[in-house]
Order: sequence, then structure tokens, then C-alpha cells
Amino acid sequence: MRICFLVPDGVGLRNYLYSSLIDRLPKDAELILLTVLPPEVVQEVQQVHQKEIRHVAMTTYREAFWGKLLKESITYARLRYNTRKVDNSTIMINWTRKQYAWLTRLFFALAALVGWWASLSYRRIVRLEKRYRKHLRSTAYFKEQQSVLRQLQPDVLFSTHQRSLDGSVVVEAARSLEIPTLGAVYSWDNLPKARLLVRTDRYVLWSEFMKQEMATYYPEIAETRLFVTGTPQFEFYFNPSLRQERGDFFAEWGLDPNKKVLCFSGNDMTFPCDELYLSDLAEALMQMPEAERPQILLRRCPVDLSGRFQPVVERYPDLIKVSDPLWKKYRGGWDFNVPTLDDIRLLVNVALHADAVINVGSTMAHDFAVYDKPAIYINYDQPAITHWSAVVNNQYQHFRSMPTRDCVVWLNSRAEIADCVRRALYGPLPSAEVRSRWFRVVALHPLEEASERIARIMTTV
Repeated sequence: MRICFLVPDGVGLRNYLYSSLIDRLPKDAELILLTVLPPEVVQEVQQVHQKEIRHVAMTTYREAFWGKLLKESITYARLRYNTRKVDNSTIMINWTRKQYAWLTRLFFALAALVGWWASLSYRRIVRLEKRYRKHLRSTAYFKEQQSVLRQLQPDVLFSTHQRSLDGSVVVEAARSLEIPTLGAVYSWDNLPKARLLVRTDRYVLWSEFMKQEMATYYPEIAETRLFVTGTPQFEFYFNPSLRQERGDFFAEWGLDPNKKVLCFSGNDMTFPCDELYLSDLAEALMQMPEAERPQILLRRCPVDLSGRFQPVVERYPDLIKVSDPLWKKYRGGWDFNVPTLDDIRLLVNVALHADAVINVGSTMAHDFAVYDKPAIYINYDQPAITHWSAVVNNQYQHFRSMPTRDCVVWLNSRAEIADCVRRALYGPLPSAEVRSRWFRVVALHPLEEASERIARIMTTV
């Protein structure tokens, strides 16, 4: 069997190529990696699995005006339609576009106008998408990808990311050649945000909840095309070979083994207040008695290369220790920030040895939940920042998957920081069963069987 992995950016690499998915495939399967990433990345994946993988360089799709207008109009239409359907106005925040030049503003105004018209009827949205896919098939890039796939002749093409523009054309080319296609929805929050650009024959989903979301937001996709498998990104936590001894981990990052550790996990630059929240946290912890004061272990978002935390770290060098993500950067753009196995190992040990995590609505709450560690969600705003709100962020649609607010500790004001930290680290907390309820909604359990489920579907298309 010849299996082609379509990896249009760095983020899909970690979950599907560093996990055990490749090991679960038939031993005699021929593996192809169609990707924009350089050959040395493929070599690292080969070393992890001790299996030969053929690297095929993927070119970049240059989007024409008409195609971009259709795509953005569809996005706007779906966001408006989804907003009405689930009665959540925060969905429209995902329409934010950089609109500096007047021509850019005019373009997005036109896309919004067309999208508004289409949003009045779901049939119009579907027709607009059919027109968009017809446009993709008329491009020179589509014909180029047809030629590539004819040479590769895969038995199945697996797309690791559903948002990629390049990937959407490659998958369309595969479908035109009647090559079976299987796609992953990358993240638990993507479906309400109109981010299903790559349209495969079948989809592997995180959970039954995500399957219900597909029925809500994409009713034209038949249930028979949807498979609940879980996601491999949590499997690493069950791999003993990735774990460090506690003493070794504390020594490596300059931590005091006699004190609790609170992980502050940063978000990307669309969250503009993270360094202010870190400063608030550090200031509040310094007011706590030293005997109960935890250390802060900072893990910034891998694609945040701004250095914005550095002034805070320099003010509190004894309190804050930094475990920077061990990603590699190739060329420009966040698509070429690539995770490494060393970083996976680091993240496993941060979750294993830290006692709790604090952030603004991050998936890290689920990473820590694997080890039954509590999460603190920041739920207050910074007065100096008027164009963004943590309180609004926590009202996004994907947080409605939370069966009870007790699944996390809510930090509702700067004045509550010390009390919330004490509760997370020393209790009392709701029972483990209550706190794990949300995680069981978000990702199918047992978590460590996700790769096996995906491999089974991939080899039976």
C-alpha cells in the first residue's frame, strides 16, 4: 500500500508524524511525505520510526484575485451563518483581517458584502463553495498537482491540516483522479471558525462532540464520512521513554525541588496581553509567604518569537524560569516553525513535573489533564489593552463544550491571583472525575489508542 502524507506546514508534523501513527501502518506500506518542509525534517522522522519515507517537495499555490475573493466571501458567510445558528456573536471575531492599505480595506469590504448575501441562505454558501472548487480546478497549480499525483500514484492521501490553501488544491487534484482522501481536523476549536478549507472524502475527528459540530456547521457532509478517532497529540504523555526523572528535570531548568511549580503557558501574538498577565502573576506570588510561594516555569508559544516576556523574566529571575520550546525555524512565516522530538519530550516533562498550568483559554489545560493536573484560566482584562479581551475570548464557541465551569479554576480579577493559585496547588478542588469530564468531551478516550484508530481507517479506505 502506498500512503501519501500531505503536510503543508510545520504544525501537522508533530501530531501525525512524530506520534505512533506511522508505526501502526502495515510494515510493507510505502510512505510518501508531500510537504513544503525541507528534506532534513523528513530525515528526522525516518530516524524516529526507523522507516524509509520518500520526500516529495511541494510547491506553493499563488492565489489569484478571484479565488481569494471567493474564499474570503465564503469565510465571512459561514461566520455570519454560524453566529446566528448557535447564537454566539464571538464567532465573528474570527473575521479579523489586517486592513492597512485602502485597496486591502476595499477588498475585504467587497468580500464581506458578497459573504453577507450568501449568509442569508445556506444553499447560497454551498453554491459559492462549489464555484470556488471549480475555480481551483481551473488553475495551473491544480494541473501541476494532478501531474505530481499521477506520478506518485498513492492508494490514499492523508491531509494533516484542514486550513491549508495549498493543501486544498492538492486534495482537489487527488479527488479528480479518484484517489481516496482522508483529512484531520487539526484543533478542537476550528470548526465554528469556518476553517474547513481542505475538503477530503473522509475526516478523522477528535470526539463525538466534534462530530456533532460537523453536523451543525457542515450538514452537507454525510455522517458516513466522519470517523471519531481521538487525536494523537496526547499519546506522547503515555510514552515512558520520553519521561525524565523529577530531579533531573528540576536541575536542567534551575528549579527548586522543594517548591511547587506553576507553568505559565503563553499564546501566540493574537493574544496581546500575555506578558502583562505574567507580570501580574509574578507580582502577586511575591506577596505570598515564601514557604508556599510556587516557582513559575514559563513556556511561551512556539510561534511567539517576539521576546515580549524577557523584561518580566529579568525583573523576577529567582521566581521565573524559562523552558523555551525546542522548535526549528526554516525560512519565513509561522508555517515553517517546526516541532522537534526534543520539544515533545520537554512538553511531556513540563506537564508531568509542574503542579498546575495557568493561561488564557489554552489547549494546555487538556495536556495537563492527562496527568490530572489542574488548570487556571485567566478571565480578566488588562485596562491598557482595549482591542482584545480575555473575558470575551473565554466566551468563544469551543468553550461551550465545557460540561461544568468547575473543570478549571477561573481567575476573574487581579486581586484573586494568590487565592486561585493556592486553590490550584493546595485545594480544595472538585473531584478528579468532575475535572476530567471536559477532557472526555473534547477527546476520545483511551487517548493512547488514537493512532491505531486512524491507521485502521487509513488502510481500509
